[in-house]
Amino acid sequence: MSDTPNPPQPSIESLDSATLRLLMEHLPDRIYFKDLQSNFVRVNLAHAEWLGVVDPEEVVGKSDRDYFSPSHADKAFTEEQVIIRTGHPIVGAVQHITRRDGVEAWGSTTKMPWRDGNGRIIGTFGVTRNVTAAKLAEDKLLEERNLLRTIIDHLPSRIFVKDAASRYLINNKAHLRALGVEHQEEARGRTTLDFFPGERGRQAMDDDHSVLETGVPILNQEKSDFGAEDHVRWSLTNKVPFLGLRDKVIGLVGISHDITERKRMEEELRHRTEEMEADVRMARQVQEVFFSANYPVFPTNTTPARSALRFAHRYVPASTLGGDFFNIVQLSDTRCGVLVCDVMGHGVRAGLLTALIRGVVGEVAPQAKTAAEVLVEINRALMPIVLQTGQPVFATACYAIIDTAERTLTYGNAGHPAPLILRADSGVVESLSLADPEPAAGLMEGFVYTDRQSSFGPGDVFLGYTDGLFEAANRDGVIYGSERLSAFLARQRGVAGATLLDGLVNDVVAFTGDAHFDDDICALIVEAVEVSRGV
Repeated sequence: MSDTPNPPQPSIESLDSATLRLLMEHLPDRIYFKDLQSNFVRVNLAHAEWLGVVDPEEVVGKSDRDYFSPSHADKAFTEEQVIIRTGHPIVGAVQHITRRDGVEAWGSTTKMPWRDGNGRIIGTFGVTRNVTAAKLAEDKLLEERNLLRTIIDHLPSRIFVKDAASRYLINNKAHLRALGVEHQEEARGRTTLDFFPGERGRQAMDDDHSVLETGVPILNQEKSDFGAEDHVRWSLTNKVPFLGLRDKVIGLVGISHDITERKRMEEELRHRTEEMEADVRMARQVQEVFFSANYPVFPTNTTPARSALRFAHRYVPASTLGGDFFNIVQLSDTRCGVLVCDVMGHGVRAGLLTALIRGVVGEVAPQAKTAAEVLVEINRALMPIVLQTGQPVFATACYAIIDTAERTLTYGNAGHPAPLILRADSGVVESLSLADPEPAAGLMEGFVYTDRQSSFGPGDVFLGYTDGLFEAANRDGVIYGSERLSAFLARQRGVAGATLLDGLVNDVVAFTGDAHFDDDICALIVEAVEVSRGV
Protein backbone atom coordinates (compact mmCIF):
# COMPACT_ATOMS: atom_id res chain seq x y z
CA MET A 1 0.00 0.00 0.00
CA SER A 2 1.15 3.51 -0.68
CA ASP A 3 2.31 5.60 2.26
CA THR A 4 1.28 8.80 0.40
CA PRO A 5 -1.25 10.58 2.59
CA ASN A 6 -4.62 11.42 1.09
CA PRO A 7 -4.99 15.09 0.12
CA PRO A 8 -7.05 17.12 2.57
CA GLN A 9 -10.73 17.30 1.64
CA PRO A 10 -12.29 20.76 1.54
CA SER A 11 -14.90 21.50 4.14
CA ILE A 12 -18.52 22.14 3.22
CA GLU A 13 -18.00 25.76 4.26
CA SER A 14 -14.98 26.17 2.01
CA LEU A 15 -16.84 24.55 -0.88
CA ASP A 16 -19.72 26.94 -0.39
CA SER A 17 -17.35 29.90 -0.34
CA ALA A 18 -15.58 28.72 -3.49
CA THR A 19 -18.88 28.15 -5.26
CA LEU A 20 -20.14 31.59 -4.27
CA ARG A 21 -16.90 33.19 -5.45
CA LEU A 22 -17.13 31.46 -8.85
CA LEU A 23 -20.72 32.54 -9.26
CA MET A 24 -19.95 36.10 -8.24
CA GLU A 25 -17.01 36.33 -10.63
CA HIS A 26 -18.39 34.59 -13.72
CA LEU A 27 -22.20 34.61 -13.72
CA PRO A 28 -23.52 37.21 -16.24
CA ASP A 29 -26.60 37.83 -14.08
CA ARG A 30 -26.32 40.68 -11.58
CA ILE A 31 -25.94 39.44 -7.96
CA TYR A 32 -26.07 41.67 -4.91
CA PHE A 33 -26.33 41.47 -1.10
CA LYS A 34 -27.79 44.27 1.02
CA ASP A 35 -28.01 44.97 4.76
CA LEU A 36 -31.11 45.82 6.77
CA GLN A 37 -30.98 49.43 5.50
CA SER A 38 -30.80 48.24 1.86
CA ASN A 39 -27.18 49.34 1.53
CA PHE A 40 -24.95 47.20 -0.65
CA VAL A 41 -22.74 44.73 1.26
CA ARG A 42 -21.42 42.84 -1.74
CA VAL A 43 -22.04 42.75 -5.51
CA ASN A 44 -20.61 40.67 -8.29
CA LEU A 45 -18.58 42.03 -11.20
CA ALA A 46 -21.55 41.97 -13.60
CA HIS A 47 -23.60 44.17 -11.27
CA ALA A 48 -20.70 46.56 -10.70
CA GLU A 49 -20.22 46.96 -14.46
CA TRP A 50 -23.95 47.59 -14.92
CA LEU A 51 -23.73 50.31 -12.26
CA GLY A 52 -20.81 51.87 -14.15
CA VAL A 53 -17.96 51.11 -11.74
CA VAL A 54 -14.84 49.00 -12.22
CA ASP A 55 -14.30 47.54 -8.75
CA PRO A 56 -17.26 45.90 -6.94
CA GLU A 57 -15.79 47.21 -3.66
CA GLU A 58 -16.71 50.75 -4.75
CA VAL A 59 -20.38 49.85 -4.41
CA VAL A 60 -20.15 48.63 -0.78
CA GLY A 61 -21.98 50.94 1.62
CA LYS A 62 -23.96 52.68 -1.09
CA SER A 63 -27.61 52.18 -2.01
CA ASP A 64 -29.83 52.15 -5.11
CA ARG A 65 -30.35 55.90 -4.69
CA ASP A 66 -26.72 56.39 -5.70
CA TYR A 67 -27.18 54.66 -9.05
CA PHE A 68 -30.85 54.60 -10.05
CA SER A 69 -33.68 57.05 -10.61
CA PRO A 70 -35.53 58.11 -7.43
CA SER A 71 -38.69 56.24 -8.45
CA HIS A 72 -36.85 52.97 -9.06
CA ALA A 73 -34.72 53.33 -5.92
CA ASP A 74 -37.78 54.03 -3.74
CA LYS A 75 -39.64 51.06 -5.17
CA ALA A 76 -36.67 48.72 -4.61
CA PHE A 77 -36.24 49.98 -1.01
CA THR A 78 -39.93 49.38 -0.24
CA GLU A 79 -39.79 45.85 -1.71
CA GLU A 80 -36.70 44.94 0.30
CA GLN A 81 -38.11 46.28 3.55
CA VAL A 82 -41.20 44.11 3.03
CA ILE A 83 -38.97 41.07 2.49
CA ILE A 84 -37.00 41.89 5.67
CA ARG A 85 -40.22 42.33 7.66
CA THR A 86 -42.15 39.30 6.32
CA GLY A 87 -39.51 36.95 4.97
CA HIS A 88 -41.52 36.57 1.76
CA PRO A 89 -39.37 36.62 -1.38
CA ILE A 90 -39.98 38.21 -4.78
CA VAL A 91 -39.46 35.68 -7.59
CA GLY A 92 -39.02 36.43 -11.30
CA ALA A 93 -40.56 39.90 -11.28
CA VAL A 94 -40.07 41.67 -14.64
CA GLN A 95 -39.28 45.30 -13.84
CA HIS A 96 -38.55 48.48 -15.77
CA ILE A 97 -35.20 49.86 -14.57
CA THR A 98 -33.95 53.42 -15.00
CA ARG A 99 -30.44 54.47 -13.98
CA ARG A 100 -29.54 57.97 -12.84
CA ASP A 101 -27.86 58.61 -16.19
CA GLY A 102 -31.15 57.94 -17.98
CA VAL A 103 -30.30 54.47 -19.35
CA GLU A 104 -33.41 52.29 -19.36
CA ALA A 105 -33.61 48.50 -19.32
CA TRP A 106 -35.78 45.56 -18.29
CA GLY A 107 -34.77 42.98 -15.73
CA SER A 108 -36.17 39.74 -14.30
CA THR A 109 -35.53 40.07 -10.57
CA THR A 110 -35.56 37.57 -7.71
CA LYS A 111 -34.98 38.86 -4.15
CA MET A 112 -34.73 36.66 -1.05
CA PRO A 113 -34.25 37.25 2.69
CA TRP A 114 -30.57 36.96 3.74
CA ARG A 115 -30.25 34.99 6.98
CA ASP A 116 -27.33 34.34 9.32
CA GLY A 117 -26.39 30.99 10.82
CA ASN A 118 -29.13 31.30 13.42
CA GLY A 119 -31.81 31.99 10.85
CA ARG A 120 -32.13 35.69 11.65
CA ILE A 121 -32.78 38.00 8.68
CA ILE A 122 -29.77 40.27 8.32
CA GLY A 123 -30.63 41.77 4.93
CA THR A 124 -31.58 40.71 1.42
CA PHE A 125 -29.85 39.23 -1.58
CA GLY A 126 -30.99 39.26 -5.18
CA VAL A 127 -30.33 38.19 -8.76
CA THR A 128 -31.36 40.30 -11.76
CA ARG A 129 -31.21 39.01 -15.32
CA ASN A 130 -31.19 41.41 -18.27
CA VAL A 131 -34.33 40.67 -20.33
CA THR A 132 -34.36 43.95 -22.27
CA ALA A 133 -34.08 42.31 -25.72
CA ALA A 134 -36.87 39.83 -24.98
CA LYS A 135 -39.16 42.55 -23.56
CA LEU A 136 -38.61 44.84 -26.54
CA ALA A 137 -39.31 41.93 -28.91
CA GLU A 138 -42.49 41.17 -26.97
CA ASP A 139 -43.59 44.81 -27.19
CA LYS A 140 -42.84 44.86 -30.93
CA LEU A 141 -44.89 41.71 -31.47
CA LEU A 142 -47.81 43.23 -29.56
CA GLU A 143 -47.49 46.43 -31.61
CA GLU A 144 -47.57 44.44 -34.86
CA ARG A 145 -50.56 42.45 -33.64
CA ASN A 146 -52.47 45.62 -32.77
CA LEU A 147 -51.61 47.13 -36.16
CA LEU A 148 -52.82 44.04 -38.01
CA ARG A 149 -56.03 44.05 -36.00
CA THR A 150 -56.56 47.73 -36.84
CA ILE A 151 -56.02 47.06 -40.55
CA ILE A 152 -58.42 44.12 -40.83
CA ASP A 153 -61.07 45.93 -38.77
CA HIS A 154 -60.94 48.82 -41.27
CA LEU A 155 -61.39 46.58 -44.28
CA PRO A 156 -64.96 46.65 -45.62
CA SER A 157 -64.64 42.99 -46.59
CA ARG A 158 -65.62 40.33 -44.05
CA ILE A 159 -62.46 38.50 -42.93
CA PHE A 160 -62.29 35.38 -40.77
CA VAL A 161 -59.84 32.67 -39.74
CA LYS A 162 -60.93 29.13 -38.75
CA ASP A 163 -59.10 26.18 -37.19
CA ALA A 164 -58.94 22.65 -38.57
CA ALA A 165 -62.38 21.92 -37.06
CA SER A 166 -63.97 24.93 -38.83
CA ARG A 167 -64.24 26.88 -35.58
CA TYR A 168 -63.76 30.64 -35.70
CA LEU A 169 -60.44 31.97 -34.34
CA ILE A 170 -60.45 35.56 -35.67
CA ASN A 171 -63.24 37.69 -37.15
CA ASN A 172 -62.94 41.32 -38.20
CA LYS A 173 -65.64 43.82 -37.26
CA ALA A 174 -67.44 43.53 -40.60
CA HIS A 175 -67.73 39.75 -40.20
CA LEU A 176 -68.84 39.97 -36.56
CA ARG A 177 -71.66 42.26 -37.70
CA ALA A 178 -72.62 39.71 -40.37
CA LEU A 179 -72.80 37.03 -37.66
CA GLY A 180 -74.99 39.28 -35.51
CA VAL A 181 -72.55 39.67 -32.59
CA GLU A 182 -70.42 42.54 -31.27
CA HIS A 183 -67.39 40.96 -29.60
CA GLN A 184 -64.77 38.46 -30.72
CA GLU A 185 -65.43 36.25 -27.68
CA GLU A 186 -69.00 35.68 -28.89
CA ALA A 187 -67.73 34.06 -32.11
CA ARG A 188 -64.47 32.34 -31.13
CA GLY A 189 -64.80 28.56 -30.90
CA ARG A 190 -68.15 28.44 -32.72
CA THR A 191 -68.88 27.29 -36.28
CA THR A 192 -70.98 28.68 -39.11
CA LEU A 193 -73.79 26.27 -38.18
CA ASP A 194 -74.10 27.95 -34.79
CA PHE A 195 -75.10 31.17 -36.55
CA PHE A 196 -76.75 29.82 -39.74
CA PRO A 197 -78.21 26.38 -38.97
CA GLY A 198 -79.97 26.07 -42.33
CA GLU A 199 -78.84 25.27 -45.86
CA ARG A 200 -76.50 28.26 -45.96
CA GLY A 201 -74.59 27.01 -42.93
CA ARG A 202 -74.35 23.44 -44.24
CA GLN A 203 -72.99 24.59 -47.59
CA ALA A 204 -70.42 26.82 -45.87
CA MET A 205 -69.27 23.89 -43.71
CA ASP A 206 -69.01 21.66 -46.80
CA ASP A 207 -66.82 24.29 -48.46
CA ASP A 208 -64.66 24.50 -45.32
CA HIS A 209 -64.14 20.73 -45.27
CA SER A 210 -63.20 20.74 -48.96
CA VAL A 211 -60.46 23.36 -48.40
CA LEU A 212 -59.22 21.71 -45.20
CA GLU A 213 -59.08 18.19 -46.68
CA THR A 214 -57.71 18.96 -50.16
CA GLY A 215 -55.75 22.17 -49.60
CA VAL A 216 -57.37 23.59 -52.77
CA PRO A 217 -58.68 27.16 -52.31
CA ILE A 218 -62.18 28.30 -53.21
CA LEU A 219 -62.02 31.55 -55.16
CA ASN A 220 -64.71 34.06 -56.15
CA GLN A 221 -67.61 31.85 -55.10
CA GLU A 222 -70.98 33.62 -55.23
CA LYS A 223 -73.47 32.57 -52.57
CA SER A 224 -76.86 33.80 -51.38
CA ASP A 225 -78.16 33.47 -47.83
CA PHE A 226 -81.29 31.54 -48.93
CA GLY A 227 -83.52 33.94 -47.04
CA ALA A 228 -86.90 35.29 -48.06
CA GLU A 229 -87.03 36.65 -51.60
CA ASP A 230 -87.09 40.25 -50.40
CA HIS A 231 -84.17 39.71 -48.01
CA VAL A 232 -81.67 37.75 -50.08
CA ARG A 233 -78.06 38.83 -49.50
CA TRP A 234 -75.28 37.82 -51.86
CA SER A 235 -71.61 37.33 -51.01
CA LEU A 236 -68.48 36.79 -53.07
CA THR A 237 -66.32 34.45 -50.98
CA ASN A 238 -62.71 33.30 -51.13
CA LYS A 239 -61.38 30.57 -48.82
CA VAL A 240 -57.71 29.57 -48.83
CA PRO A 241 -55.87 26.98 -46.69
CA PHE A 242 -53.98 28.26 -43.64
CA LEU A 243 -50.64 26.42 -43.55
CA GLY A 244 -48.55 25.66 -40.47
CA LEU A 245 -44.76 25.65 -40.21
CA ARG A 246 -44.43 22.31 -42.05
CA ASP A 247 -46.93 23.26 -44.78
CA LYS A 248 -49.65 21.25 -43.06
CA VAL A 249 -53.17 22.63 -43.36
CA ILE A 250 -54.10 23.81 -39.87
CA GLY A 251 -57.11 25.93 -40.79
CA LEU A 252 -58.38 28.35 -43.41
CA VAL A 253 -58.59 32.09 -44.09
CA GLY A 254 -61.71 33.54 -45.67
CA ILE A 255 -62.61 36.87 -47.27
CA SER A 256 -66.21 37.61 -48.11
CA HIS A 257 -67.53 40.67 -49.96
CA ASP A 258 -71.16 41.81 -49.83
CA ILE A 259 -72.12 42.06 -53.49
CA THR A 260 -75.87 42.33 -52.99
CA GLU A 261 -76.13 45.70 -54.69
CA ARG A 262 -73.99 44.53 -57.57
CA LYS A 263 -76.22 41.48 -58.03
CA ARG A 264 -79.35 43.60 -57.99
CA MET A 265 -77.90 45.99 -60.57
CA GLU A 266 -76.82 43.08 -62.75
CA GLU A 267 -80.35 41.65 -62.63
CA GLU A 268 -81.89 44.97 -63.58
CA LEU A 269 -79.43 45.49 -66.43
CA ARG A 270 -79.96 41.94 -67.68
CA HIS A 271 -83.67 42.66 -68.09
CA ARG A 272 -82.93 45.91 -69.92
CA THR A 273 -80.27 44.62 -72.29
CA GLU A 274 -78.40 41.33 -72.64
CA GLU A 275 -75.60 43.09 -74.48
CA MET A 276 -74.65 45.08 -71.34
CA GLU A 277 -74.51 42.06 -69.04
CA ALA A 278 -70.88 41.11 -69.69
CA ASP A 279 -69.65 44.70 -69.32
CA VAL A 280 -71.55 45.26 -66.08
CA ARG A 281 -70.42 41.96 -64.57
CA MET A 282 -66.81 42.65 -65.46
CA ALA A 283 -66.95 46.31 -64.38
CA ARG A 284 -68.33 45.45 -60.95
CA GLN A 285 -66.49 42.20 -60.30
CA VAL A 286 -64.74 42.14 -56.95
CA GLN A 287 -60.96 42.14 -57.24
CA GLU A 288 -59.44 38.66 -57.35
CA VAL A 289 -57.26 37.63 -54.41
CA PHE A 290 -54.40 36.12 -56.41
CA PHE A 291 -52.52 36.94 -59.57
CA SER A 292 -54.03 35.37 -62.66
CA ALA A 293 -52.96 34.88 -66.24
CA ASN A 294 -56.60 34.93 -67.46
CA TYR A 295 -56.41 38.42 -68.87
CA PRO A 296 -59.49 40.28 -70.20
CA VAL A 297 -59.94 40.75 -73.95
CA PHE A 298 -61.00 43.87 -75.86
CA PRO A 299 -63.77 43.88 -77.00
CA THR A 300 -65.32 41.32 -74.69
CA ASN A 301 -66.89 39.25 -77.47
CA THR A 302 -63.60 38.51 -79.23
CA THR A 303 -60.90 35.89 -78.71
CA PRO A 304 -57.53 36.44 -76.98
CA ALA A 305 -55.79 36.21 -80.35
CA ARG A 306 -57.93 39.07 -81.74
CA SER A 307 -57.92 41.26 -78.61
CA ALA A 308 -56.97 44.91 -79.12
CA LEU A 309 -54.87 44.71 -75.94
CA ARG A 310 -52.57 41.85 -74.97
CA PHE A 311 -51.04 41.35 -71.53
CA ALA A 312 -48.14 39.56 -69.90
CA HIS A 313 -46.74 39.77 -66.39
CA ARG A 314 -44.01 38.44 -64.14
CA TYR A 315 -44.14 38.44 -60.35
CA VAL A 316 -41.15 37.35 -58.26
CA PRO A 317 -41.85 37.75 -54.51
CA ALA A 318 -38.92 38.28 -52.14
CA SER A 319 -40.88 36.78 -49.22
CA THR A 320 -43.87 34.53 -48.64
CA LEU A 321 -46.27 37.44 -48.87
CA GLY A 322 -45.30 40.63 -50.67
CA GLY A 323 -46.79 44.05 -51.25
CA ASP A 324 -46.19 44.42 -55.01
CA PHE A 325 -49.13 43.72 -57.30
CA PHE A 326 -50.95 44.76 -60.44
CA ASN A 327 -54.61 44.88 -61.38
CA ILE A 328 -56.34 44.98 -64.75
CA VAL A 329 -59.89 46.34 -64.78
CA GLN A 330 -62.11 46.02 -67.86
CA LEU A 331 -63.95 49.35 -68.05
CA SER A 332 -65.63 48.84 -71.45
CA ASP A 333 -65.04 47.21 -74.82
CA THR A 334 -62.50 49.93 -75.63
CA ARG A 335 -61.23 51.14 -72.22
CA CYS A 336 -58.95 49.34 -69.79
CA GLY A 337 -57.77 50.31 -66.29
CA VAL A 338 -54.24 49.22 -65.27
CA LEU A 339 -52.86 49.55 -61.74
CA VAL A 340 -49.27 48.78 -60.69
CA CYS A 341 -48.76 49.19 -56.94
CA ASP A 342 -46.08 48.68 -54.27
CA VAL A 343 -47.28 48.55 -50.66
CA MET A 344 -44.69 49.26 -47.95
CA GLY A 345 -43.06 46.25 -46.29
CA HIS A 346 -43.68 42.54 -46.62
CA GLY A 347 -45.54 39.81 -44.81
CA VAL A 348 -49.02 39.76 -43.38
CA ARG A 349 -49.35 43.55 -43.03
CA ALA A 350 -48.48 44.16 -46.71
CA GLY A 351 -50.89 41.43 -47.78
CA LEU A 352 -53.77 43.01 -45.89
CA LEU A 353 -53.02 46.44 -47.32
CA THR A 354 -53.01 45.05 -50.87
CA ALA A 355 -56.43 43.53 -50.13
CA LEU A 356 -57.67 46.95 -49.03
CA ILE A 357 -56.33 48.67 -52.16
CA ARG A 358 -57.68 45.94 -54.47
CA GLY A 359 -61.11 46.42 -52.92
CA VAL A 360 -60.96 50.19 -53.39
CA VAL A 361 -59.89 49.87 -57.04
CA GLY A 362 -62.55 47.23 -57.72
CA GLU A 363 -65.24 49.55 -56.38
CA VAL A 364 -63.99 52.93 -57.67
CA ALA A 365 -62.41 52.22 -61.07
CA PRO A 366 -65.61 51.36 -62.99
CA GLN A 367 -67.18 54.69 -61.99
CA ALA A 368 -64.06 56.91 -62.10
CA LYS A 369 -63.90 59.41 -64.95
CA THR A 370 -60.13 59.96 -64.59
CA ALA A 371 -57.08 57.99 -63.47
CA ALA A 372 -56.35 60.53 -60.72
CA GLU A 373 -59.71 59.83 -59.05
CA VAL A 374 -58.62 56.24 -58.35
CA LEU A 375 -55.40 57.42 -56.69
CA VAL A 376 -57.35 59.92 -54.58
CA GLU A 377 -59.61 57.10 -53.30
CA ILE A 378 -56.63 54.84 -52.50
CA ASN A 379 -55.09 57.69 -50.49
CA ARG A 380 -58.40 58.32 -48.70
CA ALA A 381 -58.69 54.62 -47.75
CA LEU A 382 -55.18 54.48 -46.23
CA MET A 383 -55.35 57.67 -44.14
CA PRO A 384 -57.66 56.34 -41.33
CA ILE A 385 -55.13 53.56 -40.64
CA VAL A 386 -52.26 56.07 -40.54
CA LEU A 387 -54.14 58.45 -38.22
CA GLN A 388 -55.35 55.76 -35.81
CA THR A 389 -52.13 53.75 -35.48
CA GLY A 390 -49.70 56.67 -35.70
CA GLN A 391 -47.45 54.51 -37.89
CA PRO A 392 -46.49 55.04 -41.53
CA VAL A 393 -48.68 53.07 -43.92
CA PHE A 394 -48.22 54.02 -47.55
CA ALA A 395 -48.18 52.66 -51.08
CA THR A 396 -46.74 53.90 -54.36
CA ALA A 397 -49.10 53.41 -57.28
CA CYS A 398 -49.50 54.22 -60.95
CA TYR A 399 -52.97 53.93 -62.47
CA ALA A 400 -53.53 54.26 -66.22
CA ILE A 401 -56.62 54.20 -68.45
CA ILE A 402 -55.96 52.87 -71.95
CA ASP A 403 -58.54 53.80 -74.62
CA THR A 404 -58.17 51.67 -77.76
CA ALA A 405 -60.73 53.75 -79.66
CA GLU A 406 -59.08 57.09 -78.90
CA ARG A 407 -55.57 55.54 -78.91
CA THR A 408 -54.66 57.33 -75.69
CA LEU A 409 -53.17 56.42 -72.33
CA THR A 410 -54.24 58.64 -69.40
CA TYR A 411 -52.33 58.12 -66.16
CA GLY A 412 -51.72 59.37 -62.64
CA ASN A 413 -48.70 58.59 -60.48
CA ALA A 414 -48.51 58.47 -56.66
CA GLY A 415 -44.77 58.30 -55.99
CA HIS A 416 -44.30 55.22 -58.21
CA PRO A 417 -41.44 54.46 -60.64
CA ALA A 418 -42.33 55.97 -64.02
CA PRO A 419 -43.74 53.44 -66.53
CA LEU A 420 -42.13 53.12 -69.97
CA ILE A 421 -43.59 53.00 -73.47
CA LEU A 422 -41.74 51.39 -76.38
CA ARG A 423 -42.90 53.20 -79.50
CA ALA A 424 -43.69 50.95 -82.46
CA ASP A 425 -42.92 53.48 -85.14
CA SER A 426 -39.54 54.74 -83.89
CA GLY A 427 -38.28 52.18 -81.37
CA VAL A 428 -37.82 55.01 -78.87
CA VAL A 429 -38.45 54.29 -75.20
CA GLU A 430 -40.50 57.04 -73.57
CA SER A 431 -40.60 57.49 -69.77
CA LEU A 432 -43.97 58.57 -68.33
CA SER A 433 -42.28 60.58 -65.59
CA LEU A 434 -43.76 63.67 -63.95
CA ALA A 435 -41.90 66.97 -63.93
CA ASP A 436 -43.29 67.57 -60.45
CA PRO A 437 -43.54 64.15 -58.70
CA GLU A 438 -46.58 63.55 -56.50
CA PRO A 439 -46.48 61.74 -53.10
CA ALA A 440 -47.24 58.10 -52.37
CA ALA A 441 -50.76 57.30 -51.15
CA GLY A 442 -51.04 57.41 -47.37
CA LEU A 443 -48.58 60.28 -46.82
CA MET A 444 -50.67 63.44 -47.31
CA GLU A 445 -54.32 63.57 -46.29
CA GLY A 446 -56.61 65.08 -48.92
CA PHE A 447 -53.95 65.28 -51.66
CA VAL A 448 -55.43 65.83 -55.14
CA TYR A 449 -53.57 63.88 -57.82
CA THR A 450 -53.36 65.05 -61.42
CA ASP A 451 -53.75 63.35 -64.80
CA ARG A 452 -51.31 63.17 -67.71
CA GLN A 453 -52.00 61.82 -71.20
CA SER A 454 -49.89 60.13 -73.86
CA SER A 455 -50.64 58.53 -77.19
CA PHE A 456 -50.87 54.72 -77.26
CA GLY A 457 -51.45 53.20 -80.66
CA PRO A 458 -51.10 49.78 -82.29
CA GLY A 459 -47.66 48.25 -81.73
CA ASP A 460 -46.87 50.44 -78.72
CA VAL A 461 -45.80 48.52 -75.61
CA PHE A 462 -46.48 49.72 -72.03
CA LEU A 463 -44.21 48.47 -69.23
CA GLY A 464 -45.29 49.04 -65.63
CA TYR A 465 -43.07 47.77 -62.83
CA THR A 466 -42.11 48.15 -59.16
CA ASP A 467 -38.80 49.37 -57.74
CA GLY A 468 -37.50 45.88 -56.97
CA LEU A 469 -36.79 45.49 -60.68
CA PHE A 470 -34.40 48.38 -61.29
CA GLU A 471 -33.05 48.56 -57.71
CA ALA A 472 -31.67 45.00 -57.85
CA ALA A 473 -27.95 45.32 -57.11
CA ASN A 474 -24.88 43.29 -57.99
CA ARG A 475 -22.14 42.25 -55.58
CA ASP A 476 -20.51 45.68 -55.85
CA GLY A 477 -23.69 47.43 -54.77
CA VAL A 478 -24.40 48.84 -58.25
CA ILE A 479 -28.11 48.77 -59.08
CA TYR A 480 -29.57 47.62 -62.39
CA GLY A 481 -31.02 51.12 -62.81
CA SER A 482 -33.53 52.81 -65.07
CA GLU A 483 -30.99 53.40 -67.86
CA ARG A 484 -30.27 49.67 -68.26
CA LEU A 485 -34.00 49.00 -68.10
CA SER A 486 -34.73 51.50 -70.89
CA ALA A 487 -31.83 50.18 -72.98
CA PHE A 488 -33.08 46.61 -72.63
CA LEU A 489 -36.63 47.58 -73.62
CA ALA A 490 -35.34 49.45 -76.69
CA ARG A 491 -33.87 46.17 -77.97
CA GLN A 492 -37.19 44.34 -77.69
CA ARG A 493 -39.06 45.89 -80.61
CA GLY A 494 -41.43 43.27 -82.03
CA VAL A 495 -40.82 40.78 -79.19
CA ALA A 496 -43.92 39.19 -77.59
CA GLY A 497 -44.76 40.36 -74.06
CA ALA A 498 -44.17 37.06 -72.25
CA THR A 499 -40.84 36.54 -74.03
CA LEU A 500 -39.84 40.14 -73.32
CA LEU A 501 -40.47 39.74 -69.58
CA ASP A 502 -38.62 36.43 -69.41
CA GLY A 503 -35.66 38.11 -71.06
CA LEU A 504 -35.87 41.09 -68.70
CA VAL A 505 -35.82 38.95 -65.55
CA ASN A 506 -32.92 36.92 -66.97
CA ASP A 507 -31.05 40.14 -67.79
CA VAL A 508 -31.46 41.40 -64.22
CA VAL A 509 -30.31 38.03 -62.83
CA ALA A 510 -27.28 38.07 -65.13
CA PHE A 511 -26.42 41.58 -63.94
CA THR A 512 -26.79 40.85 -60.21
CA GLY A 513 -25.33 37.33 -60.38
CA ASP A 514 -28.07 36.13 -58.04
CA ALA A 515 -31.45 34.59 -58.85
CA HIS A 516 -32.72 35.68 -55.42
CA PHE A 517 -34.09 39.21 -55.15
CA ASP A 518 -34.02 41.30 -51.98
CA ASP A 519 -37.27 43.02 -52.93
CA ASP A 520 -40.41 41.92 -54.75
CA ILE A 521 -40.38 42.21 -58.54
CA CYS A 522 -43.62 42.90 -60.37
CA ALA A 523 -43.75 43.82 -64.06
CA LEU A 524 -46.71 44.15 -66.44
CA ILE A 525 -46.69 44.44 -70.23
CA VAL A 526 -49.65 45.87 -72.17
CA GLU A 527 -49.35 45.80 -75.95
CA ALA A 528 -51.74 47.60 -78.30
CA VAL A 529 -52.63 45.51 -81.35
CA GLU A 530 -54.13 46.58 -84.68
CA VAL A 531 -57.37 44.59 -84.93
CA SER A 532 -58.60 43.77 -88.40
CA ARG A 533 -62.33 44.28 -88.84
CA GLY A 534 -62.51 41.93 -91.77
CA VAL A 535 -63.88 38.38 -91.67
